[in-house]
Amino acid sequence: MRHQDRARHAQPYSVDRRGFVRSALTGAAGLWVLSDPLLGRALAAIPGASDVAFAQGVASGQVDTAAATLWTAVDGLTAPSRLKVEVATDAGFANLVARTEALADPAAAGTARVRITSGLQPGQRYWYRFETATGESSPVGTLKTPPPPGSSEPVKIAFFACQDFLVGNYAAHRDLAQQDVDLVVCLGDYIYEQAYFDGAVRAVPETPDGATRTLAEYRTQYATYHSDPHLQAVRAAAPLMAIWDDHEVEDNYAATLPGGASKKGRAIPFLERRANGYNAWWEAMPFVRDPADPNRTYGARRIGQVDLISLDTRQFRTNQPCNPSDAFVSLCVDPTATLSKKATLMGTAQRDFVIDRLQSSTANWKLIANQVMAMSLDIAPGITINTDAWDGYAYERALLCDAIAATGVKDVAFFTGDIHTFFAGSVTRTGRHKSVPVLGLKNGAPVASELVVGSITSQGIADRLGKDERSRNAAAKVLDPILRGANPHLRFSNSAYKGYGIAVASSDALRVEFRAVREPREEQSAVFTLAKFEVPRGVPIPNQVASGPVAPAARTGAPSKTQAVEALKDFVASH
Repeated sequence: MRHQDRARHAQPYSVDRRGFVRSALTGAAGLWVLSDPLLGRALAAIPGASDVAFAQGVASGQVDTAAATLWTAVDGLTAPSRLKVEVATDAGFANLVARTEALADPAAAGTARVRITSGLQPGQRYWYRFETATGESSPVGTLKTPPPPGSSEPVKIAFFACQDFLVGNYAAHRDLAQQDVDLVVCLGDYIYEQAYFDGAVRAVPETPDGATRTLAEYRTQYATYHSDPHLQAVRAAAPLMAIWDDHEVEDNYAATLPGGASKKGRAIPFLERRANGYNAWWEAMPFVRDPADPNRTYGARRIGQVDLISLDTRQFRTNQPCNPSDAFVSLCVDPTATLSKKATLMGTAQRDFVIDRLQSSTANWKLIANQVMAMSLDIAPGITINTDAWDGYAYERALLCDAIAATGVKDVAFFTGDIHTFFAGSVTRTGRHKSVPVLGLKNGAPVASELVVGSITSQGIADRLGKDERSRNAAAKVLDPILRGANPHLRFSNSAYKGYGIAVASSDALRVEFRAVREPREEQSAVFTLAKFEVPRGVPIPNQVASGPVAPAARTGAPSKTQAVEALKDFVASH
């Protein structure tokens, strides 16, 4: 990649000044930012907001050593309105470092965002808030700017995925909000498109056919999720970096192709639905869209000794192989179909960017925020069960691993969601621990570690076999040996629990803790340490160094191996 191309791709969501002011003044996507004096003068003529509520809280994102994007949303707006914004070095706002304004626009679901580009210093904590003209104040948020590149200060990152509002409460977020992390990363499935679930714990507003499709319906879904106080607390406690997967639009879609479960009887065309889902996602996030590339979510950010590379494995992919019906269970299909050189998860431009960033990075740790599992998940040797993940794109996985190995890139780790199960292991060019003759793939040494988190609430394999902690543990005692037996590259698996991960990147090792929720249906459920891992510098193997007190398995009702395998197939086919 040429130097100028590398600079253009170095930071996601970068904004050209004239292009952004032009788009903002015409209301493009409603994502207004006050970092330009031209926009500031235009905003001065707009009345201040009054008598409104900050029902969705606040958030920060796109945080650099001296800049950050701040976000809020207000209810009750009937016209575009100004909000005051304050940033301080103390929670009491006695020492202000920035005072500016932002525009809240009902055409953008009442959201407002402002890019703070002066007054901030590297490695410092700040507090921020929004205010109306009549004195209503938003909740207070806090953020810490990253240390500069080359710093030896540890970087603490929380990562989560799959937070279906209907099926559980956010006890995991209640715990996460107390962890004092530098950054929170959402790995996808921030919302689910379903508006109905049989046996739901909570409700979302109904839609005519039980699914979100229109822009108004997606906006309502985000507002409902953001009504949860624990999710609000997470967003207020640390900067957010988020990537989307499929449920922000539709289950298992592939670029411009809809998911197989909903190809018939559409109320609106799929591409219209996708545009609605994308626009609502951007409105709900503390990010500035680049008018030159408004749906680009992949990129990279330097955070001290970490290069955090974010992927988009949904928008640019080719269709999932092996599954003309999109059932996503490929047991009866020629597995070599996953080796097509034309198949891609990332698309050429994104793949080139990722490889270039990895090969040119000077950071101690190259961490990849990744939607779907990079390691293989087989049901028999070389026979993958989920071609929606990297297993369905084996040639591109091998190409990426070869690029890492060819230039000696070290200390790469994937952080992954999607599969609603905790896993830890190493990534190789085959996805497995050895060559796979049935695929004609020769293996190589591990080039990266992978830490896969269970869901925040979304149902997993064991939920099909047990409804409480002890019965899920009974199911997991059967399921996990099956998974590890078919996948020796997995150094850890736990299908019983839900939760999230915390990673601390230090000069000597990457240390990861899996935090697990005992009863995800209960808001005040206990949360505990399920396992801890260390990945030493130079050795891409996560070594388990601690485990937590899991509940005893129920003595009766454990599934048979046949029942466990069928539950696994059913989960992969429907999740």
